Amino acid sequence: MKRMRKVKTSLNIGVFLIFIVSFAVLMINIGANQRVVNKAQSLLTDNYPSVKYAFEMLTELDELNVQLIYAHQIKIDSTTLQDSGNVDIQIFLEKIKENMALQQQNITEQGEKELTESMQKSLMVYQKSVFQNEFIQNFEAYWTKYQNLRVNILSIHNLNIALLESKNEEIKNSTLQISNTQEKVGIVGLAMLVAFIFVLPMLIINPIDRLTERMINFYKTNFNKEIEIKTNHELEKLEEIFEKIVLETKSGRPESNQK
Repeated sequence: MKRMRKVKTSLNIGVFLIFIVSFAVLMINIGANQRVVNKAQSLLTDNYPSVKYAFEMLTELDELNVQLIYAHQIKIDSTTLQDSGNVDIQIFLEKIKENMALQQQNITEQGEKELTESMQKSLMVYQKSVFQNEFIQNFEAYWTKYQNLRVNILSIHNLNIALLESKNEEIKNSTLQISNTQEKVGIVGLAMLVAFIFVLPMLIINPIDRLTERMINFYKTNFNKEIEIKTNHELEKLEEIFEKIVLETKSGRPESNQK
């Protein structure tokens, strides 16, 4: 009975170890994959929107600037320009402000807050210049303010583009490292599982084989005859020997005399 308890304990330990190895490999793979997902998510939620907002601000600003340069060439002030229906300055500025507000809500990187605040101040200066018709009265002053605003927007754009490239490179390196780690962990885990698969049956079968051998010897010693076993299955062999011993014990004589 004590030996059978040891077999049961060995079986439980073996199954537990197989579970632990499988679970550990699974958790390592999940954790590694999640790190890649988090970095990729950072690109989509942190940097890409800022690039998009900056690009749209640049587009609106440059289109407005083209119209104002045309107005400067033919000496049309901002009021006349809007009344003529050729261009609505307020619409361009509102679109820039809309994207700027979105950018203010998406400050995620070091130094981005300061760049965004500088961009907002330069927009206020540029807007004042436009409505005061500075592009007609003092085009050089207007151009300086336009360029200052454009540089500030580009700073946001370039910062996030650089971070996109940097994070993308990090993701590539991390993916390669994770792939190598997963490969090594998989090999180690597989080797451990194979070892368990080979060792576990031995821990269970060997005690059964020893018990079977002892019962065969008991049968031969007590009944003075060879025993014929018709199966190679360990448990069926043990069961067959036990039945023969019980039968011989009950009959009190060799099994052949009973027939």
